[in-house]
Amino acid sequence: MIFAGIVAGGCGSRVKSAVIPKQFIEIGGVPVIVITVRAFLAVEEIDMAYVGIKPDWHEYTNELFERFGIDKERVRVIDGGADRNGTVMNIAEAIVAEHGKNEGDIILTHDAVRPFVTEKIIKDNISAMAKHSACGTYMPAADTIIRSDGEKVRETLNRSELYQAQTPQTFRLGDLRRNYYSLSEEQNKKLTDTCSVFTACYEDIYLVLGDALNFKITTDSDLRMANALAELSEK
Repeated sequence: MIFAGIVAGGCGSRVKSAVIPKQFIEIGGVPVIVITVRAFLAVEEIDMAYVGIKPDWHEYTNELFERFGIDKERVRVIDGGADRNGTVMNIAEAIVAEHGKNEGDIILTHDAVRPFVTEKIIKDNISAMAKHSACGTYMPAADTIIRSDGEKVRETLNRSELYQAQTPQTFRLGDLRRNYYSLSEEQNKKLTDTCSVFTACYEDIYLVLGDALNFKITTDSDLRMANALAELSEK
């Protein structure tokens, strides 16, 4: 089976204008989290979507999905963990609890606040898993990137070798659980995303090309851009 694991446990503190977590903010009259879940459910290869949410928002999320007509049979809302990877692993364990330990099952982990993920990106991630054990979505760096000590430029990096990470990040469920639980507590503290679980275990990550519109709503500027895109899609 193929599962979407939607990570929605953040509080959105960098969106200063928000009075609720950013995944619940409406763009074009629809909550961000609903747009994101719909994007995955629209891909027929996705059997189910699991959404990891802060426990305080669990019931609200269920009510929201019912109000916006999200298919109850294909979506589960579960409590998230203490951090991003904790939420991913809660999702992984929920899948195993409901469907058993099927080593070949695939999980696409995705940030709830990347609502403009495309069908192509999702399908490219799924297709990549036919030949690879793990893949991530990346965009080539468009700008010159420098290394600095905070005051001075210390080095200009080779842009041709630099990429910006997006999501989905996709894995075989058995490999994800095995690798994550093999890491020490100290190693876990250094993880920056779920692909880092695999690089920490010296496993390769295959690159899937992302899209500039697959951005993460992190700041007020991102939110304004998301609203502008929603308005354009309505015209």
